[in-house]
Amino acid sequence: MYAVDSRAVTLPSMVLGGLRPLYRQMARANVRGVGFAHTAGTNRFEVRLIAAVGGPTLEIRSEDRTVVITVALTAQFRAQPELDPVSYRRLCAMLTPDAAPSPGTVVRFLQGLVAQAPAVLSRTDAHAA
Repeated sequence: MYAVDSRAVTLPSMVLGGLRPLYRQMARANVRGVGFAHTAGTNRFEVRLIAAVGGPTLEIRSEDRTVVITVALTAQFRAQPELDPVSYRRLCAMLTPDAAPSPGTVVRFLQGLVAQAPAVLSRTDAHAA
């Protein structure tokens, strides 16, 4: 189930557990954040996994910076993503240009991002901070 209002599009709750191995390595190495690239079709995204006080945070930016998404995760890597309506429509248009915006498009995008995420800290950007 998802909800749409004038301020946010709330997607269904999901577990992004594929990020756990990378996050555990970050904790063991005392690394606060790591970045990696994600490609979806012809679109390239910059992704950062950040160790925050309230739990991990996932920041996603399109290469041209027209889409910026921040997803807070619980300690169990559960997320209930909320996107502003403009970013939601832009992301859906990037991923499925000939279709109407759909929450399923964003859910599949996040699942694909997690599937492509590196499981090894050494495969992230050299500027992990």
